[in-house]
Amino acid sequence: MRGLPKLKVNFEYEKKQKDKAVKIPKAHVYNLSKVRKIVVGLLIVLVLYFAYVLVLANGVAIKNRELRHNITNLTARLDKASAGTTSYNPIVGQYLANFVTAYYTFDKSKSDAWLDKVTPYFAKNVTLSSSTNTEDMKLLQAKLNGIFTVDSIKTAQYNLTIDNDGKQNAMTVNVPYTQDNDKLTVIGLPYVANEIDSVGQVGKARFDKTGKTINDEAVTAKVQKFTKQFVQKYVSSSTKDMSLFMNNPVGLDNAVDLVSLDDSDIKVTGSSDKPIVTTKITVKVHGSDITQVQTIYLELKKQNSTYFVTKFLQA
Repeated sequence: MRGLPKLKVNFEYEKKQKDKAVKIPKAHVYNLSKVRKIVVGLLIVLVLYFAYVLVLANGVAIKNRELRHNITNLTARLDKASAGTTSYNPIVGQYLANFVTAYYTFDKSKSDAWLDKVTPYFAKNVTLSSSTNTEDMKLLQAKLNGIFTVDSIKTAQYNLTIDNDGKQNAMTVNVPYTQDNDKLTVIGLPYVANEIDSVGQVGKARFDKTGKTINDEAVTAKVQKFTKQFVQKYVSSSTKDMSLFMNNPVGLDNAVDLVSLDDSDIKVTGSSDKPIVTTKITVKVHGSDITQVQTIYLELKKQNSTYFVTKFLQA
């Protein structure tokens, strides 16, 4: 037994490792009902957001309208506040005093001399003739009520006392003028007006905005008829009564009498629905023989079978 070789048995064996489990990602399952709720929620949020934006926009629009309204009111108040203060200085006062004295001192036997004297005061586009004044008169007193602004036009208003054939007559007139440093020019004929309540007016630039002549004779005749009725109402009615016929009403309440207004003097342009009228009228200071020529500009709007005055200017 001693001589037998030793047997060496190797019992080593390879250990089997357990296979690792493969992780399979879970499938995402969407709940359709939940998705609908999310979408509806987003839509509601968007609707609310746009509604909020619209409310803000509407608020801005309202504020803008209020702002424009306030600006208009403030502008009107500034125009009123400027009465008696706008652009006044000794040069203006002396110039206008000289003009009023020259214009309202008239000797009909020397009408050409009167014309030569007053013409240099006026702008070149203002038409004057020896028949502008027809009765002898002399200015006794002139009181400056104020210098104010109407539609950006400087206007001086005077209370005048005029002698006519031994009678003293009082009247209130507006004198539209322009100023460039120390140079002044009267840009419209003086016209009888309510005290510090004139729609005031004036020169060629604004009267030129008349448009094409209306060729329809029926429309022209209708507008001319309305113009005559309106002018008669204007000279004889109060400001309150004129509110039925015009915007920004003004009436002379018999301060003057209408002497003449001919169809040939009534120029009608614009359109049949919105005609524009330029005409000259002759008026006489009530209770006297003092007459003067005034230019009237009307913008009309058709209203049923008649017209309504949307804008009224004088010179």
